[in-house]
Amino acid sequence: MIKPKSIITQFKFFFSFSKGERRGIVILLTLILLLIISKLFIIPVLSNSNKNFSSIDKELAKFEASIDTSSNSYKKNEKFDFNNSDRGFAEIKLNPFPFNPNVMLKEQWIQLGLSEKQANVIQNYLSKGGKFYKKEDFKKMFCISNEEYRILENYITIPDNQKSAHENIKYETKIKPIFIVDVNTADTNDLQEIKGIGASFARRIAKYRDLLGGFIKKEQLLEVFGMDSARYLQIQASFTINPSAIQKININKATIQELKKHPYFDYYTAKSVVMYRTQKGEYKTVSEIKKANLIYDDFYDKIYPYLTVN
Repeated sequence: MIKPKSIITQFKFFFSFSKGERRGIVILLTLILLLIISKLFIIPVLSNSNKNFSSIDKELAKFEASIDTSSNSYKKNEKFDFNNSDRGFAEIKLNPFPFNPNVMLKEQWIQLGLSEKQANVIQNYLSKGGKFYKKEDFKKMFCISNEEYRILENYITIPDNQKSAHENIKYETKIKPIFIVDVNTADTNDLQEIKGIGASFARRIAKYRDLLGGFIKKEQLLEVFGMDSARYLQIQASFTINPSAIQKININKATIQELKKHPYFDYYTAKSVVMYRTQKGEYKTVSEIKKANLIYDDFYDKIYPYLTVN
């Protein structure tokens, strides 16, 4: 028969552990606890994360599809004619409707799609007695581009009575010829004989002509201070130009200060011409100034009629 004391002794012996065994048990219990925590928290989080990644994948797929669509759209527009881009801009800008240009108000021009500056030029022309007798007259306004005119042409309506008035004016013009002067030789009194030019404007034209050395073409009148396209249209038919009256500058003798007096020269372009002459010797031809710094093609095209090497 087993004694109770021996049973208790054996039980204590069975559940007694060494220091190393107790450490192993603690580690084991810790691992079990971590597994339970991961089961409860970490795995659900990873699961949701996978769901989030799947939604991101869907968004990426949409983005790639949009890129493909943009690429296809670009291919469709490969035949776009960039040389006619101005017409496209005009079509976006304008809001055409039928109109009589002789009776339009400034607000109506702006409603048509023109800028405030364009509206002011046209209104100024009308206020000074200008008239549009046929569609083509509207095209002559310098503030209207060719593309804008092509779009608006079919919307211009001019009553027959205004066309008849134009025919009468043409008939009267045959009887009473226009007063014409040579703008390069006329004095201020001659200039004032032209309708639309007063004493102050005559002085401005004469002064600018003298600074230039004479006008090469009528359009240079638009460079006179205060000249706008409406006034120019009114007076340009009264002018003729004598090219032999042009006063030229000798680029082999002129100083920087002398060149700078011309409206088309500034200090730097004048200095460039003189410096090149100093370094390379006298110019053999006028076109040689293009070898000097700062003398670009557009500038040369404007200035060369006023230069000589003799």
